[in-house]
This record gives sequence, structure tokens and C-alpha cells, in this order.
Amino acid sequence: MKKLFSFIAIILISILSISCSTKPKLYIVNWGDYMDPALISAFEAEYGVDVEEEPVDSNEAMATRIQTGSYDIAVFSEYMVDKLIDQNLLQPINFALLTNNSELTVIPKLSSLYSSSSIVPYVIPYAWGTIGIMYDNDKPELKALIETEGWAALFEHTDEYNVGMYDSSRDAVAAALLYKGYNVNSDNLGELAEAEAALIAADFSWGTDELRGWVIEETLDMALVYSGDYFSEYYLADEDSITFDFYVPTTTNVWLDSMVIPQNAQNVVLAHQFIDFFLREDIAIANSDYIGYAPCYEEIYNALVIDYGYDMVNFDPYPDDTIRQMYVYGTDERSQRLTAILLAAKNND
Repeated sequence: MKKLFSFIAIILISILSISCSTKPKLYIVNWGDYMDPALISAFEAEYGVDVEEEPVDSNEAMATRIQTGSYDIAVFSEYMVDKLIDQNLLQPINFALLTNNSELTVIPKLSSLYSSSSIVPYVIPYAWGTIGIMYDNDKPELKALIETEGWAALFEHTDEYNVGMYDSSRDAVAAALLYKGYNVNSDNLGELAEAEAALIAADFSWGTDELRGWVIEETLDMALVYSGDYFSEYYLADEDSITFDFYVPTTTNVWLDSMVIPQNAQNVVLAHQFIDFFLREDIAIANSDYIGYAPCYEEIYNALVIDYGYDMVNFDPYPDDTIRQMYVYGTDERSQRLTAILLAAKNND
């Protein structure tokens, strides 16, 4: 009998293994900690699928992944979507497969920044925000300095303060261009030379996601960070002992991250089902609350502000009486120039 039971058990295990191995799989490439794992698990349970999510730390790394591998969904920023469309690496979204999309309204100010762009048929907006200055508010003079000088505070006081700069060519050069009073998409060689000189002259600590942690630890006095990174830390912190704050100058960048479907996706229908799942209002609210970034849809944004306590300064990436500039890819030559500027600035340090 024991042998019989053992034989039956082996058969059952084999059947279960085969069943598990034949589940449809969805492959996603995404920024780290940029989607609620519990909601991914809920999608897997509801649709009987497995989701494999691979993290990256830059748009460029994500682009390499979809060029060399097979992924069903990626979460790119607007300027890289622009480039990937030119390279025929993305496929248009089939909006007819998204039952929840018609229930949501893209925030008009956000829509105004990209609605005339070629990216519209290819993207489902995911989150948006700005770059700004996160700082140690245990030093009262810093608040006054940053609010008075704006972008100049990052570039002109590295002898007095420990300052962090984002290790991204597009963001670092954008900050320098904003400091000099130029557009973040400038391709003027003279203006780019001024931005390069400003980055070289300053004594920065370079980093990415760790910059926010260094400010919280008071290793850095201030740093360039994404707005969502600040809010993620704010909501994790003990409100009575928060030692950091965030300032967004009047003129800054607005970035838009969107879900897209690569041209070589193997599970296109399932990819649309996943996107539609994350457009469902309750799921979208929960996911936005998890990631801490501003949602792109009026209904979700209003729910977070009214019901979840996100009614705070800087949560709105585009307040009245401000200027916002959205990245465009531009030319390959400009992109290479940005990379060279970053390398020169880091080598100088």
C-alpha cells in the first residue's frame, strides 16, 4: 500500500508540476520597487498566470533589455518611448482591449505636455512627477537658501554643503541647464557647454536611488531626486521625526512614465489584460499609494488627495503659476553629448 500511495503521490506531483510549468507567463521589465508585489500576485491569482518582473535602474538599461530579450511590458519614460518608436521596438496599444481605460481621465495639465507627441498611441500613462531638491531640514538655513536660490543652491554651495547629483546624463544635464536658465531639451552647443562647466565646477556625490537615503542619514545636506522618491520616504517615516524636506523650483522638468508593449512581446493579449487590471480604479489607487508617485488620472489623483492624505505641497507635479518642461529624445548626437558631459563631470570629481 505504501508503494501504491508513493506511486500515486509521484503522479500527482508530476501533474501539478506540469500544470504549474504550463501556466502562461508574462515578462515585465520595470524600475525597482515600482509596482506593488501584492497586486501583481492578485493579478496572477485572478488570471491563473505567472508574472516575471525584472528590475533595472535606467531607461537605457531597459531599452537594452527589450532589444536583446523578449518582454511583454516595459515601463519607460517619455523621451525613451520617443526613441524606441523610431527604432520600431514598440507596438501600438490596442485600446479596444482596455475596458477600464475609458473610465479614467488623464490630468489635463499632464496631457497638454504630450498630447501632440508621437508617443500617444503607444503609451498607457503610469506615473508622473518632477525633479527637485531633497534636503536636510535639521539645518534651518538650508530651507531659506534653497527657496531663495532654487537650482543655484545645488551648484554654487558644494564647498559649504555635501550635495548629491543624480547619476543620469539626462537629469544631471537638465538640472544644470535649468540652473543656467535654459530649456531642459536645449541642443545649443554653447548652452550645453555652460551646463557641462557647471557640473564640472561643482563637487558632487554621485548616486541614484541611494541619494534620498543619504539625505535622510544626513550624509548629504541636499540632493537632486525625483519627487516620488521623496514621497516614498515621507510616508515610510515616523511623521514626528522627519528630518528631510523637498523643494521644487518654479521651473523644472516633468517626466512621464508609461506602460508600453515591446514589438517582440509574446503574450500581447495577456499584456493588455495586465495593463487593464492596473487601470481598474481600486487597483490603480492601491498601486499609486504603494509607489508614492503622483497618478496620471484625475480620478486616482483625487482619491489619493481626498481619501489618502496626499494633500501636501509638491504632490501636484504641475501647480498653477509654474513652468514645466517634458524631455524629448532629440537626436542621437545630443544623447551622446549628454553622456560625454556626465562622464567629464564625474571624472573631474
